[in-house]
Amino acid sequence: MAEKKNYWEMQKSFWKTPAGIAIWILLLAAFLGGGLLALNFFGHQYPVIESFHAHPVVVSPGGASNLSWSVIGAERVLIYPGVGEVDLKGSVQLEPNETTEYWIAAINGTENRSMSLKIMVDRP
Repeated sequence: MAEKKNYWEMQKSFWKTPAGIAIWILLLAAFLGGGLLALNFFGHQYPVIESFHAHPVVVSPGGASNLSWSVIGAERVLIYPGVGEVDLKGSVQLEPNETTEYWIAAINGTENRSMSLKIMVDRP
């Protein structure tokens, strides 16, 4: 005579089949993916400084250099010394009198990123 299985025993055996395992994996991926997505929406992300460049890097006295930048995920972007608060993307022409190190700070809540570069003044 065939052994009769109850409902719960049949359910337990389903989760051990390839189809049941695939469903577990999909549920786990959806749970983890949703949690990571929620962290990006509800938590502060670290901002990303995509680029921060000067062209040319070496100038003659009285010469100018074009400073350009691109930032994503920031509430505020500051460039110092001498430039101040700027848009997420942009450029500005600088005429340093001496070799100067410029800093960019990308701020998003309490999460910050910074980067620096030097524009050198070539004195003959």
